[in-house]
Amino acid sequence: MADCPVMTTVRVMGGKWKPRILWHLRQGPAGFGELHRAVGASERMLARSLRELEACALITRSVVPVGGVTTTEYAYSPYGRSLIPVLDAMGQWGLEHRVPSNSN
Repeated sequence: MADCPVMTTVRVMGGKWKPRILWHLRQGPAGFGELHRAVGASERMLARSLRELEACALITRSVVPVGGVTTTEYAYSPYGRSLIPVLDAMGQWGLEHRVPSNSN
């Protein structure tokens, strides 16, 4: 199964935090703080996941001047956008097969 194409996808975007980051970035570029709040990862794990996604060329990192301060912004790269239909399909599957949480 070493040549399984699904494993290629899992290696690139798998893990606990990367899918959440990629899902959030579907809405558009986001800063580190916004991603931290939205994703829920520790700063260390978020930074690591962002570096890995950037190394795979799925996202870009830009330093953006805002007033007298610079912020870091993350966005999909053109290559990374090719994953959006995959995420959409996974999201739809998840909605259709979600197990209701126990409301006790």
